Amino acid sequence: MAAQYPLVAIVGRPNVGKSSLFNRLTGTRSAITDGQPGTTRDANYGNVDWGGMRFTIVDTAGLSRADGEIELQAQDQIKAVATTAAVIVVAVDAATMVTSEDQDAARLALKTGKPVILALSKADTAGNLIADEFRRLGISDIIPVSAIHGRGTGDLLDALVEKLDRVPVKDETAPLKLALIGRPNVGKSSILNALIGKQKSIVSNIPGTTRDVTSDSIKAHNREIELLDTAGLRRRGKIEPGVEKYSSLRTLTAIYEADVCVLVLDATDGVVATDLNIAGQVIEAGKGLILVMNKWDAVEKDDKTQATMTHKLRQDFQFVHWAPLVYTSATTGLHITKILDLVVEIEERRKIVLPTGPLNRLIEALVAKQPPAGLKGKFPKVNYATQTGTNPPTITVFCTYPDLIHFSYRRYMENNIRENYDLTGTPIHLDFRHKHGDNLRHKVK
Repeated sequence: MAAQYPLVAIVGRPNVGKSSLFNRLTGTRSAITDGQPGTTRDANYGNVDWGGMRFTIVDTAGLSRADGEIELQAQDQIKAVATTAAVIVVAVDAATMVTSEDQDAARLALKTGKPVILALSKADTAGNLIADEFRRLGISDIIPVSAIHGRGTGDLLDALVEKLDRVPVKDETAPLKLALIGRPNVGKSSILNALIGKQKSIVSNIPGTTRDVTSDSIKAHNREIELLDTAGLRRRGKIEPGVEKYSSLRTLTAIYEADVCVLVLDATDGVVATDLNIAGQVIEAGKGLILVMNKWDAVEKDDKTQATMTHKLRQDFQFVHWAPLVYTSATTGLHITKILDLVVEIEERRKIVLPTGPLNRLIEALVAKQPPAGLKGKFPKVNYATQTGTNPPTITVFCTYPDLIHFSYRRYMENNIRENYDLTGTPIHLDFRHKHGDNLRHKVK
């Protein structure tokens, strides 16, 4: 069965159309586009279905020679995505001559050893410029595209799927990767130190102490677990240029590299919008999730405090109601080892294979009880379902008019599947497809 969603990174100098290309490929407007270089200040992520494969695209900030720091900044950004990205797309402006920044981006992308595709962006304005001008960048796969008109984007997606098909499946004997994520100063490094029993990460009450991803390995339940302690993620727009921006990018790539993520919350602060956004990133990446309310020892409590807090958390995190919640104190060691217990359990659930017969009987019963709504005389008819992937569990539902399936109906099916199968701690992906296997559609969930 298919592995977890592979990652595709778009890199290149500022103002070559990376964000417009990202929006076209993902079918969204989540990346801000502007004529001014440097509009993208951090990374944008979006999921894509194409040719029967689901993958994630990341749009990164432009590589610039500003202040003479191109080598440091470019290497930092390319390395940040290269550790996790399965394929790298180098975007250049087809309407201009090759620049030194283009050469830097191409060289550093090729240096990673990952498959690389050269996207000639803005091809509709290229005039007499031809692909031969760009062959000196050393990238053999060259595809002209126009994000505005959609020209060439199907060819680019086809090329991506072809290269992603060759990506090796993750070694099942590899260590289980657990990423500690969250806002600055919520206690991620303290939890890491408590788990491994030594002072691995620097602990300070100054936000942003952890700038890079710190890792260490331990054994629990006969499994080797690699712990990743990441830099704190601030709210979009609050991330400072330079080191902190690239620390945030490394954190986001660590999410995609991990099997399970522990979202660390601060019991003294409560939940803020950034916590919810980070949880959303984990879901987009298709990773396991545990919510950890840390610093519980610092909260004044009575016999109703935890119940009240839990009720509030479940309301705030309704979209990840399946994620287990643990109250911890890295200082006292409260429930720290429970994190490892849950991680191993979640890993097993992410590999679960649901039997086709009982699954279809469940789907039939759900449809009989509540058929999907139609539109303008067209009503989706569900034919059958089968599991087509793990990590996370992916269920393909074959039906007519799959584009008319409303998100509320997806939620209805998912909730009932969870009631019948223990999928605590892992997202599941419901993929509605035409009963004849129409692989030409291209949608974002």
